[in-house]
Amino acid sequence: MLKYKCLLCGIEWGDSQASESEISHGYCPDCIRERYTEKIHEAQLRAGYSDCFNRGYNDCTELGCCFRSACQDYSVVKWRKRLLDAVDTQDMADCR
Repeated sequence: MLKYKCLLCGIEWGDSQASESEISHGYCPDCIRERYTEKIHEAQLRAGYSDCFNRGYNDCTELGCCFRSACQDYSVVKWRKRLLDAVDTQDMADCR
């Protein structure tokens, strides 16, 4: 598994044992939500979907929307869990 690093805030998640050459860069869900919500709303409307991104609808019916996985809370919860698990694992290793 790769390690990921957000280009905007610098937070890392994924495989905590990955080397620097195994880092893939992109945007974390929080930065996407913070910086791009308005543009995503415009893109959703142009594509014929409702502009529901980042509005807290956990039962989104827009299954074909390309922003759905970044929007749904369960996706963000899973992402945060992976991040926190990696941090907790590292913390535990430091305590030994």
